[in-house]
Amino acid sequence: MPTETPSSKYSPVESRVEERVATTAVPKARDAADDEDGYINKMKHFLTTATLANSSKTKPSKNCNYSCALLFILGFALSLFLTIFIWFTDLYTNELYKRLTIQNGSLLYDSWKEPPVRPLMCVYVFNYTNVNEYMSGMHQKLKVQEVGPYCYRETLYRVNITDHKNGSQTFNEMKVQEYAYDASNGTDNDIIIVPDIPYISAIALTIDENFIIRNAMSSFLNHVSNSPFVTVSVYDFCFGYQDDVIRALATMAKLANKPIPFEKFGLLTKRIGVNPDRLTVINGLDNLNQMGQVIQLNGKSMLHPWSTDECNSVGGSDGMFFPRLKIQQGETIHLFHKDSCRKLPMTFLSKEKIKNGVIGHRYSLSINTFNNSIPENRCYCTSTPCMPDGIFDMGKCSTRSPVVVSRAHFLHSDPSLLDAVEGLNPDPKKHEFLWLIDPILGITMETQMRIQLNIQVRNPHGYGSLAKIPDNTILPFTWLEIKTGDVSPKLSMLLFHLTFTVHWLQTFLMCLSLVGLLGTSFCLMRMLNRRLSNNIVIISSDIQLKDRHTEKIPIC
Repeated sequence: MPTETPSSKYSPVESRVEERVATTAVPKARDAADDEDGYINKMKHFLTTATLANSSKTKPSKNCNYSCALLFILGFALSLFLTIFIWFTDLYTNELYKRLTIQNGSLLYDSWKEPPVRPLMCVYVFNYTNVNEYMSGMHQKLKVQEVGPYCYRETLYRVNITDHKNGSQTFNEMKVQEYAYDASNGTDNDIIIVPDIPYISAIALTIDENFIIRNAMSSFLNHVSNSPFVTVSVYDFCFGYQDDVIRALATMAKLANKPIPFEKFGLLTKRIGVNPDRLTVINGLDNLNQMGQVIQLNGKSMLHPWSTDECNSVGGSDGMFFPRLKIQQGETIHLFHKDSCRKLPMTFLSKEKIKNGVIGHRYSLSINTFNNSIPENRCYCTSTPCMPDGIFDMGKCSTRSPVVVSRAHFLHSDPSLLDAVEGLNPDPKKHEFLWLIDPILGITMETQMRIQLNIQVRNPHGYGSLAKIPDNTILPFTWLEIKTGDVSPKLSMLLFHLTFTVHWLQTFLMCLSLVGLLGTSFCLMRMLNRRLSNNIVIISSDIQLKDRHTEKIPIC
């Protein structure tokens, strides 16, 4: 019987064990792969939930996040606009000052139309005290005594106003005077002796006529008057008087079929009532810096009494407003004096603190204004030789009258002018021409306008009683001072707000806009950085998961 080796024997137990080993070997490998996938999924789930949990702790929901971002963007845009608007443009100040023009309906229009400040016009008269002694040859020089002042409170109205589309306005000036007893020294009934202006003017007008006319005129005037001086009251001298010379001149004008030069002569007759001259000024709507500048006189931008266009051109301030940029920079400004048909230059002197702490710029009439020896004033020379320095001949601007203008008491004038008469004492503190202007708005705050009127004897042929006075002698007869005191309370408060309140408000807005711009910029940058950080965390987590997924994991 054949024998079986042990290895060939069949054992049910062993066969089952082998089958179990064979069948369990593959599932173990599968379980390792499944464990790897499960580990990755668990890690991914853990990292995702951790990131979401962290995000939920540090930032709000999406709707809130978008709302905050939108608010920050709007705040940034607004701050940027305010910063540019306040810091880098003049739009803020320009929009403010557009409300302060003199066009109809503006804040300053009523004050321009009827100025609340009533200037005080004071008349100082040179009373000639030795006329009889001089005319008889006893005295070598005429003597004058300054009397006054005789002051009148003046009210100004701008009437017959016409608005133009080019940003200008045309008007007439109307003035009303009221005698100011409290500011005067004496009354306007005082009697004075002054040069007979109509008589001396009539003789001067015959210089260019032929011998027959000159002789006839002289004989006729000597018949009605035997002296080139007249005795009148202060009131008549200021507001008009009629004597034999004036009546004789009126009769001669009628016989010659010419207009009567004047029915009455008075120093201030042109300042009574409505002045016929029409002024056109810029209202500031289109050009704020030129507000109040005169551009036409009686419809003309160019006059014709002088020798050059520069001197004939109409320009300068009407006296209420000046170019504010020139004031702020201390540049020379000009005042238009229509009775002289010229611009008067004024130069900067100093800064002065006045009421409410407002700073004003003090200006004075340029020292060379009436000097005919300088090149820029050659155009005003109307005679050969020219007038002495300090004298301006305004005759060609009006009726060829020999009335000439100077500073009070011949201040800053040729010394020879003081030798003609005795009794003049120039003093800058009393006789300087001064103006105080607000640099913010360019408005006049205070004036001390001092101008002297003189008459020049023009009698080269020695006719009549005037022959006893040397030819070309300049006789002073009055000087005027137009002054304004404190500005009105309303204007004073406006200047205070323009000087301080507006500046403080502008500074506050500048700081606010800058802080807002920096704050919104910081918040936007922080939000952007946070969003970028979260995106980087998520991206790095995905990268780690992918790296771990590709990494070979050993099977235990």
